[in-house]
Amino acid sequence: MSAQRAMSEHNKQIETTSGKISSGSRVRNASDDAAGLAIGNKQKTSIRSQYQAIRNGNDAISQFQVAEGAMSEIGNMLVRLKELSLQAASGHMQDSDRGMLNNEYMQIRREVERVAQTTRYNGVDLLHDKSSKTRDFLIGTNNDENSKLSYNSTEVAVSEFNLSLVDSNVINAEEARINISHIDKAIETLSGKRAKIGSYQNRIQASISNLETKNVNETEAMSRTMDADMAYETAEKMRSEGKMMAASSVLSQSHAFSAMALKLLK
Repeated sequence: MSAQRAMSEHNKQIETTSGKISSGSRVRNASDDAAGLAIGNKQKTSIRSQYQAIRNGNDAISQFQVAEGAMSEIGNMLVRLKELSLQAASGHMQDSDRGMLNNEYMQIRREVERVAQTTRYNGVDLLHDKSSKTRDFLIGTNNDENSKLSYNSTEVAVSEFNLSLVDSNVINAEEARINISHIDKAIETLSGKRAKIGSYQNRIQASISNLETKNVNETEAMSRTMDADMAYETAEKMRSEGKMMAASSVLSQSHAFSAMALKLLK
């Protein structure tokens, strides 16, 4: 009976080590290591949360890149509006000439508004928002202020309204001269909004880099907690197999002796 119990125990140990080797996991259930399982599950939750926060951050950067690309185009158009205003303000221009310049000016103004109205990311208007809306990007793993980047939609809005271009024209020299300072102000406003977007992107990128570092460290820590030591488990399996063979031999000899004794008694 002692040999049979030993064989049963060794067989159980072989099954346990084989399972760890095949799965690569040291802790497969609470009976293996209850504390280790609890720690590993917390680490897994933290790691997956970090992955999602990194994706959120990359999506936010993509959104701001779309906005900044459109702002760059609007910036080029504002430069052309400044050129037209300077040209129309000159005394050598006739009204008919200013009329042609004004036609181009108005077309560019409309294009500024069109770009502002149609620049979207995942259906969200990025540059055309007269209302004041707070938008939050969750770039951390907690629901607190340190994990959020918040901004007001008007901070990046660059429509005609936001750039004070409504009703501007170069139909005559006086309007053109007034426009020069207005366009300068619009260019300054646009540059400020682009700088703000750049600062947001830099903060998000810093957060992503920090999350990536934490993710690598916690993944390594979880591996130490949960992964099987293949060399150790393989050695344990071989040791259990050797003990099981010895127990089996003892049991076989015991059966043989019992049979011989019965034969002699007959």
